[in-house]
Amino acid sequence: MGSRIKQNPETTFEVYVEVAYPRTSGTLSDPEVQRQFPEDYSDQEVLQTLTKFCFPFYVDSLTVGQVGQNFTFVLTDIDSKQRFGFCRLSSGAKSCFCILSYLPWFEVFYKLLNILADYTTKGQESQWNELLETLHKLPIPDPGVSVHLSVHSYFTVPDTRELPSIPENRNLTEYFVAVDVNNMLHLYASMLYERRILIICSKLSTLTACIHGSAAMLYPMFWQHVYIPVLPPHLLDYCCAPMPYLIGIHLSLMEKVRNMALDDVVILNVDTNTLETPFDDLQSLPNDVISSLKSRLKKVSTTTGDGVARAFLKAQAAFFGSYRNALKIEPEEPITFCEEAFVSHYRSGAMRQFLQNATQLQLFKQFIDGRLDLLNSGEGFSDVFEEEINMGEYAGSDKLYHQWLSTVRKGSGAILNTVKTKANPAMKTVYKFAKDHAKMGIKEVKNRLKQKDITENGCAPTTEEQLPKTAPSPLVEAKDPKFREDRRPITVHFGQVRPPRPHVVKRPKSNITVEGRRTSVSSPEQHPGPTTLPRLQKRVTRVVAGVPMRAWASSPPL
Repeated sequence: MGSRIKQNPETTFEVYVEVAYPRTSGTLSDPEVQRQFPEDYSDQEVLQTLTKFCFPFYVDSLTVGQVGQNFTFVLTDIDSKQRFGFCRLSSGAKSCFCILSYLPWFEVFYKLLNILADYTTKGQESQWNELLETLHKLPIPDPGVSVHLSVHSYFTVPDTRELPSIPENRNLTEYFVAVDVNNMLHLYASMLYERRILIICSKLSTLTACIHGSAAMLYPMFWQHVYIPVLPPHLLDYCCAPMPYLIGIHLSLMEKVRNMALDDVVILNVDTNTLETPFDDLQSLPNDVISSLKSRLKKVSTTTGDGVARAFLKAQAAFFGSYRNALKIEPEEPITFCEEAFVSHYRSGAMRQFLQNATQLQLFKQFIDGRLDLLNSGEGFSDVFEEEINMGEYAGSDKLYHQWLSTVRKGSGAILNTVKTKANPAMKTVYKFAKDHAKMGIKEVKNRLKQKDITENGCAPTTEEQLPKTAPSPLVEAKDPKFREDRRPITVHFGQVRPPRPHVVKRPKSNITVEGRRTSVSSPEQHPGPTTLPRLQKRVTRVVAGVPMRAWASSPPL
C-alpha cells in the first residue's frame, strides 16, 4: 500500500560498523571503517556509502553539545525499500557507531548503540561480540515479545501497526516539542501537496526526528519521493532536484545551500521555529478539517499517548475516508476506483478542489493502488485508518448504507453472518465495503467469499460452527483496553525501571517574516471552531479507468 518498509527481512540487522573521521583537517579523505560485524560482510559499495552518511556535517562546526547524539539516515535499496542507519556519535564526534537494518526500531537500536559504545569504551570485547552475535542470529520476533540478549540487555519488540505515542516514540516526541503547532500544520499541508521541503537544525537527533515524525503523520499514506532524513555534504546538489523531496540538513551546511538556486522550496528552521514557503497550501485546505486538527493539537490531553498521531489520523480520514464510496464492484470484474465519484462526493467547493488535486498526487495513487491490490487478491485489510473511518462522521451517512441494511434484513442475513464471523480478519474489511455497495455488491462479495473458501480449504463453510476462531485483531485490541494494554510496546530501558513521562515542554511562539515573494510563517492564526462535514452526496456509479501508478521514489545512489 505504498509503504517503503520491507516486510519480513532476513535478519535483525545487516551490519554494524565503527567509523572514524579522517584525523587530518582540511583533507578530502573519506571516513574509514575501524571494525565491523559480521566480519565477512562484503558489500563494499554499501560500506563506502554508509561511512559518508555517518558524518553529515562540517566537523569543525560541531560544539561540545553534539557529543553522544543519536540520529538516523536512510538508504534505499533496488526495490525502493528503506534501510535505516542508526547512528551514535562518540566523544568529540571523531567516531560514529552505526547499525544498518530494515527494521524501523528506533528506540531499540538507539539503546543497543549506547550499550555497544559503553562496551567499546571499557574494552569489554567479549560482551560486545556476544551482544552482536546474539542479535544477528535472532529470528525476528513478533511485536510485543520481550527479547533478552544478555543479563543487562533486553528489549520489547515495537508494534509498528499502532499509532506512535508520546513519550514512547522518540521521533514524534522530539518533533512535537521542537516545532510549534502552526508550523506543524504548514509542514503537513506542504507534504500533502508534495512540495520540495528542507528541514534545518543544528542538532542531528532533533533533525532526523522531525523528518521521521512529520512523515509519519501522513499515515495511512507514505512519502513516495526523495526521502533523506539527513543529507551528507557530498550530496548537497540534491537540494536543486526538480522533483518533490523531504530532506534534512545540518545547520553547518546551510550557508552553502543558500547559495544554490532554490526555487519554490519550503524551508523549516527548527532552531528558530520559522517556516518559509512561497505557497498558500494550508489556506487552500478545507478550513473545517484544519480547524478541528488545530484544536485537537492544542489540547493538553493530546500531548501524551497517541493523541497527536490520532489528531492527524482524523484529518486524513476526513480528507480521504470517502474513497470507499468511489470503489466499483462489478460481477466477474476487478474492483476499481472511480475518481469522479470520489471528487463529487462532497458539496463543499474547497473539499472538491483539494480532492481533485489529491487524485494526481503520488502518495494518494500509491494508497489507492495498494488498497485495490489487497481487495482484488482476496487478502483484504484491517487497520486503524479503516477503524477511524467507521467511527467518524465521514462514513455511513449515505443512502446506500441504509439500503444495504434493508436488503440484509429482508433475507440476506447469511452473507452478513458469513463475513462477520470469517476467521480471516481481512474479511471484516470486505464486510465494511459491502455496506457501501448494497445492490450491486452483495452477490459479488458472496461469490468471492465462496471462491476464497474453496481455494483455501477445498470447500466452503456452511455454518458458523465450521469457522475457526482466531485471536483478537488489532482493531479489537484498539476497542478493548485490556487487549491494548497487554500488547502496547514501550520504550526500552535496559536493566532499568521505566522512567516517568517527562513534563510537556511549552513550545515557543513563532514569528512571521517576509522575504521577497517568500512568506515565513510561524504565528498561529485564529480559525473558527470545528464544524461538521457536509452531508455526503449519493455517489456516482460510472466507472472510470484506473490510472497506472508508478512510484517516483529515489534516493542517494548506493
